[in-house]
Amino acid sequence: MTEINSRAEAVDTILSLLKYFKKEGLGNPFNYNRGFEFLQADVLDFNLEPVGGGSDGVSDDGTTAEFKATEWQGLTKKGKEKSHSWSYNGTSRYATLEEQEKECRKKIMRDEYHYWTVFNYEEGRLVKTYKVKNVDVWSLIWTKWEKSWYNSNNKDPRIGGTVSTKELNDKNINYEVITH
Repeated sequence: MTEINSRAEAVDTILSLLKYFKKEGLGNPFNYNRGFEFLQADVLDFNLEPVGGGSDGVSDDGTTAEFKATEWQGLTKKGKEKSHSWSYNGTSRYATLEEQEKECRKKIMRDEYHYWTVFNYEEGRLVKTYKVKNVDVWSLIWTKWEKSWYNSNNKDPRIGGTVSTKELNDKNINYEVITH
C-alpha cells in the first residue's frame, strides 16, 4: 500500500478514488460508508451492489450480504478487547408499528448474513469481520427500532439503533469471526 505523506497526495488520492468509483458506477465513495462497503466486498469476495436500499454485496453464486463498518476501539487497561458497535440508522418510518415491523424484518432478513467489520483507522487496515446470522441481528435490533419508532419527536423521522459485540456475547449469540 502506498503511504500518503502530504496534503497534496491526499487530495490526488481522494480525487482518483472519486474518478474510479464514477467510472465503475459504484456511487460516491464518501457517502453512506460506501468506501467501507467497497473494501468489505473486495476482502469478503462479494461484488458491490448499486446504491439504493438493497443488499450491499452479492457473491458469484447469488448470495447477498449486508455490510457494516466501525473503528477499532482498542483494548481495556486489563488487555481485553473493547466492545465494538455498528449502526442500523436511516430506516424509513412507517405509519403503524405493524407495518414498521414487517418492513424492518424484511430489510434484516433479506441477507442471510450481516458482516460487521472492524477497521483500524490509524494503521489503514481491516482487523476482523463478525459474520452474524440475520435472525440474530433481528433479535438485537428490533427492540431498539421499536423504541425509536415511538420517539417520533426526532428532527429526522427515520428510525435507528446500534448493535454491539458486547450484546452478541451477553446473549450468547453464535457468530463467525473472520480475521484479516
